[in-house]
Amino acid sequence: MIRKPSTGFVVRSVVTLALVAGGVLGCDPERKQQCDKFIAAMGPMQGQPVTAEVVDRVQSDVAALQLQDEPLREYAKNYKATLTVLSNTLKLKDTADPDGPPNGTSDVIKAKTKEARTDFDDISRYCAP
Repeated sequence: MIRKPSTGFVVRSVVTLALVAGGVLGCDPERKQQCDKFIAAMGPMQGQPVTAEVVDRVQSDVAALQLQDEPLREYAKNYKATLTVLSNTLKLKDTADPDGPPNGTSDVIKAKTKEARTDFDDISRYCAP
């Protein structure tokens, strides 16, 4: 007669496997190096006034990264899309005629700046040991 494993045994086994896998993945030196480069590239967007020049430089630095880690590549793809909209909107504001930029321009800038900073937080959490 074959005994079915108890639910407690199965749960403990799954949790143990998850911890082992997480520990192995969390210690990957290549991923850590990619994370460090990505976070460093994003740094200028944190805490300083955001200008089109800063956004373009950060976008260029992120685009130059050779990310092998799949989640980091997805984060980078989404982050670059956010930065594209932010850069274009900042440039629109900077080149507006004397009547000012179109309605909603400042709202888009605030939203995309917040989104970029949230992306930084998300990537920092993903990269945390």
